Amino acid sequence: MNRIPIKCILPLGWLLLATGLQAQNPGLPMDIPLFLSGNFGELRSNHFHSGLDFKTQSVTGIPVKAVDDGYIARINVSPYGYGKALYINHPGGTTSVYAHLDRFAPDVEALVCDSQYRREAFAVNLYFPAGKLPVKKGERIAWSGNSGSSGGPHLHFEIRETKSEKAVDPLPFFKSKITDTRPPEIRGLMLYPQRGKGIVNGKTANQPVALVKNKAGQPGVDQPVTAWGAIGVGIKAYDRMNGTTNIYGVNEIVLKVDGKTVFHSVMNRFSFDETRYLNALIDWHEWTENHSFYMKSFIDPGNLLSIYRSSGNGIILINEEKTYQLEYLLTDVYGNETSLKFNIRGEKAPVPDKRPGTVYFPFHRYNSFSGKGITLEVPRKSLYADLYLNIDTVAGHSPYAPQYIIGERIPLHSHCPLTLEIPTDTHPDKSKYGIVQLLKEEKNWLGGKYKGGKIRATTRELGTFTVEADTVPPVITPVNRQKWTANRRIAFKIDDDLSGIASFRGTLDGQFILFEYDAKNRSLYTGSGRMKKRTETPSATSLHLVVRDKAGNESEFTATVLL
Repeated sequence: MNRIPIKCILPLGWLLLATGLQAQNPGLPMDIPLFLSGNFGELRSNHFHSGLDFKTQSVTGIPVKAVDDGYIARINVSPYGYGKALYINHPGGTTSVYAHLDRFAPDVEALVCDSQYRREAFAVNLYFPAGKLPVKKGERIAWSGNSGSSGGPHLHFEIRETKSEKAVDPLPFFKSKITDTRPPEIRGLMLYPQRGKGIVNGKTANQPVALVKNKAGQPGVDQPVTAWGAIGVGIKAYDRMNGTTNIYGVNEIVLKVDGKTVFHSVMNRFSFDETRYLNALIDWHEWTENHSFYMKSFIDPGNLLSIYRSSGNGIILINEEKTYQLEYLLTDVYGNETSLKFNIRGEKAPVPDKRPGTVYFPFHRYNSFSGKGITLEVPRKSLYADLYLNIDTVAGHSPYAPQYIIGERIPLHSHCPLTLEIPTDTHPDKSKYGIVQLLKEEKNWLGGKYKGGKIRATTRELGTFTVEADTVPPVITPVNRQKWTANRRIAFKIDDDLSGIASFRGTLDGQFILFEYDAKNRSLYTGSGRMKKRTETPSATSLHLVVRDKAGNESEFTATVLL
């Protein structure tokens, strides 16, 4: 695949952005020692981490400050993702983002609350023009929290290009405040014989290579490795920093063969519409089966990530019976470097072309399949590489449909339409049907629309699916009900067994009351500032809560409470 060498394009744009940020001399987002729990470009499920996660001393409520003059351009509140997030546009053409917040500054909090009540919704996405909400460098704009999909109290901080919205690594602008003298660590090595084109140690399957450490702690390989034909190499590695036990993503990776660079990647900026290409960078099977991130040092033909600096695709051709000398160089933002040297001996051998399936989907085309009760459409730019799929059905899982097996579980880059037949179409309420992806220990509800004995949804993975009916309404469980009056806080746990929570709405004496929803903890609660003013003698108030799941099942909770 021909590629424009990105190293000829990126540095100028990156230099201009960096110069602009340095001219702004951004301040600190918090007045506490800065330690990271996550860095830019870290590998996550289906995406790259787009900022820095600053530790907040394991608590919420640390004051958060604007890092420079500007104006609040956007506020987003969601039970998922960034939770409560605030975006500030700065004069130099950058935007700073502060996420997983606990609450906003009082004036901003009041504005957001007013909007939530007018919309009668907890989740809001608000945009503001320049001049509406100006802020000064060092001004308190919020308090740190644990909202959204946060795994613990911290501040997620980003810097973006305002015009393009591309995320850039903020760490270079905080280097003087964060100490790092520790180089990246290499944890694993994997060799990937290309299907029908290569073989490693006499095998066509991916081959892990055991690493050993010498007395100085440097990694190495002490077992013979032989190969023939086209192969790829992958590495499992993390970065480290002083003063923490956390592991981080690696900033720069170089792979050389006989002294010549065949692969080079730098993680310092990316656009959000390319972040899902992470699934082409990593060894997907190792991630889904073993929860282990191996980064491939070769580029699948459908992988359009912009982090690559080398002009080739990283595939190594072993076509001589000699020793090939390979070297990895891993570097962090501070210039700390780790290397791994190893050899591959070329040994001529026949390369079998065993195809893993009978249905062929070339990566560069629109593909479709219709048969066995399945209709699948895969638009162009949905595949990272050519696929060979085995497609079949297995009876016995659902009372309405068999298991539809569409190859192994693999990622798709875009939402692909999937239609499944419902052979035993006996449920009287067709709106309760949904396509379900069957995973190892869980189910992923895709839902869909019913029509004429079939149901249609979209999927971003292949694998095993079936059709089920969700007829069970959500469960509403009061939490510390005896303390509602004293604490002026009403709290519930809400849960659903299959399709998931779609909506909720609460009222007090028939008037809308704002509940905050923490999806990761299944918590629904009112904030004290949103309760009506309490009199000396609490009065009886009628509380009504309705929770609906994605299949349309509803549960209600009604009670009289003293507030």
